Amino acid sequence: MRFAKWLYHLSATDQLIIIGFFFFSIALSYLTIISLRFWHNRIHHKAEYSHNVRITPIFLLGLALIYAALLYMSIGESVTKWILELSQ
Repeated sequence: MRFAKWLYHLSATDQLIIIGFFFFSIALSYLTIISLRFWHNRIHHKAEYSHNVRITPIFLLGLALIYAALLYMSIGESVTKWILELSQ
């Protein structure tokens, strides 16, 4: 219940920042998965019986959600203040 109240009391600026962080996090999670795939192929030398590392939407968006939460918790407040100062 506390999470829902927190979301309800966010300003429009905070909501836009979270959406922006999420889109940035999707790109970051895609690069992470590509890097893991490259690392996996390098370790297994593209062996005939090694499994493939695929990019699934659940894994991509789940990792993006984690990255977005970490970004907002670490720099969200300073970005919000910076945008509010620019808008005035």
